[in-house]
Amino acid sequence: MNRLLVPVDGSTHSIKALQFALKLAVNGDSEIVLLNVQPSYNTPNVKRFVGSEQIKNYQNDESKLAFDCALHETKSYSVPVETKLRIGDPSIEICAEAREHQATQIVMGFRGLGAIKRTVLGSVSYKVLHDAPCPVTIVP
Repeated sequence: MNRLLVPVDGSTHSIKALQFALKLAVNGDSEIVLLNVQPSYNTPNVKRFVGSEQIKNYQNDESKLAFDCALHETKSYSVPVETKLRIGDPSIEICAEAREHQATQIVMGFRGLGAIKRTVLGSVSYKVLHDAPCPVTIVP
């Protein structure tokens, strides 16, 4: 069975990637894993003002919003869908999830930043493309 990993954050870019993955999954023996990566907020400044439980609740709430948006898209497809939440740097966590759970492909959106911004700021999709343990499809 193919395991398509689709990082989602509630953005239109991630929804377009999910729609593409759903079309791929319908044509084959595939399942989709929706992955939401939340920042850790593990900094002294944040921890000084916000408790660990509040941070965890916020991460869960934000993840639920992203999953609800994505799951709405999957309702008209007969494809098995699983949701996963990870905490940390998105590019690292996406690649780790793909590696640990034998994803056969990562399908993700690309925000389309210009060359200068991409060079200065970095890009999650660019980092995943270079570090992933499996093929990566970037959906514009």
